[in-house]
Amino acid sequence: MTEQSVPSAADRLLDAASRLFYTRGVPNVGINEIIARAGVARMTLYHHFPSKDALVKAVLERRRAERQASLARADQRAADPEGQLLAVFSLLKEWAETPDFRGCPLVAATVELGGQLNAARPYAQSHQDTTREYLASRARQAGLAKPEALANQLLVLLEGAAITALVQGSSESATAATAAAKSLIEAAKQH
Repeated sequence: MTEQSVPSAADRLLDAASRLFYTRGVPNVGINEIIARAGVARMTLYHHFPSKDALVKAVLERRRAERQASLARADQRAADPEGQLLAVFSLLKEWAETPDFRGCPLVAATVELGGQLNAARPYAQSHQDTTREYLASRARQAGLAKPEALANQLLVLLEGAAITALVQGSSESATAATAAAKSLIEAAKQH
């Protein structure tokens, strides 16, 4: 095994915290459990992350980057902008069909942490802003009418489908959202 294939202590902590926060919720996971799961000493945790809040923010940043990477996968799935718009929905359907699906980790953390000084909200907002801009960009490239308005509608479909998939335990909402997205795209072609 090469040195590059062995995750660093910081990566092991982020991996453990990411899994635990996603499956059980940020408030329900303690530092001791993260340390045990990562196989590091307490001082190692505090060397990399001075508090649980700092670890939570690092996990949220990682999750934001992962969600952004899914947009890049949509680009790889289709050669044209319209196909890329719809690929976002097919990726959601595939994700919703995974056994550990709990919806968007950024939205979940935002709900779990609540309050006005919510540490998760800026990460969730950033992800939604980036997703909205991605959708608007592809709509502009496809020559669709009112690309910003369409992007807002598609974002609401995506977010709603993800939440519904979590609550219902089924990817059917992603299928329904895809059909709705196709209708919106067709209507935007005719204007």
